[in-house]
Amino acid sequence: MTRASQQRGAAVVTALLVVAMAVTLVATMFAGQRAAIRTVEAQRLRTDSVWMQRASVEWARLLLRENARTTPADHLGQRWALPVHDLPVATVLGKTAVQTFNAANDMRVDGTIEDAQARFNLNTLVTAAEGGKPPGIRPEGVRVYQQLLTRADLDPSLAMLTATAILRGLDARTSSALPLEQPEDLLRIPGYSVDGVRKLAPYVVVLPEPTSINPNTAAPEVLQAAIQGLSPGQAAALVSSRERAWFRDAADLTNRLKAIAPALPEQQDVLLETRSRYFIAHSRLRNGRATRLLDALILREGIGERYRTTVLWVREPAMPGIDG
Repeated sequence: MTRASQQRGAAVVTALLVVAMAVTLVATMFAGQRAAIRTVEAQRLRTDSVWMQRASVEWARLLLRENARTTPADHLGQRWALPVHDLPVATVLGKTAVQTFNAANDMRVDGTIEDAQARFNLNTLVTAAEGGKPPGIRPEGVRVYQQLLTRADLDPSLAMLTATAILRGLDARTSSALPLEQPEDLLRIPGYSVDGVRKLAPYVVVLPEPTSINPNTAAPEVLQAAIQGLSPGQAAALVSSRERAWFRDAADLTNRLKAIAPALPEQQDVLLETRSRYFIAHSRLRNGRATRLLDALILREGIGERYRTTVLWVREPAMPGIDG
């Protein structure tokens, strides 16, 4: 091989090495750029998700604050109970949020607020620890829940089993504790069926503490379960009575109950109160053809000018028909 041939061969090898290095460098740059783009997109999606969650609750918080200023009782004739349609997210979040959340200008929200205390709270199956006294099972709560279980074609003995499971869940030292966070968690207790929980779902909720039932918002099925001895016809009459004039307080409810059902036995440990603290905002966020469903649990405390609302959780509905 001549010296010229060797030089040409070395030049070709050098050129190939340069090309390979250039290709590797370009590929590395593109990979780095793609990783950076993915990181930016992930950050934007996280930011957008936070703003979407805020958009799903801020409209509801505004309405609940407005109601807190004006009345000591909650009922379905108030503004918070009316659905909202095609509400621009930008009007709810404010100018600063819109500058951060670019999609806000095109996004709309449809939603409803549900009084969570229109349902039977599963944590009312137990009593809270108070004055050094440990938590225990609440007999009246068990009785009410038995009625609702029967309506859902479930074994009423599940009421005591569920109360015991919740009581164990209050003791962090118990390894077999079964915390309930939403109604579908009942499926983890032997004896519950998917069909039964779906039937039960419109009437039960899981709230952070034992609560009362609001007679101004509860379904007749819940009222019948909550008021011992009330017949389906009398429950319907009670609902008709509140549609004409909402119940101002427990005394007003008692007086009208005497007129509707004079033979009712004396109620023990009544779980009824006309003021609610917990609400669920059901939101449908729309941006073009893209939609997202979100539910939020809101705690409202105080009355008049002294009030506040706290968002306890925001999540997508876990099971159709079961909102938790």
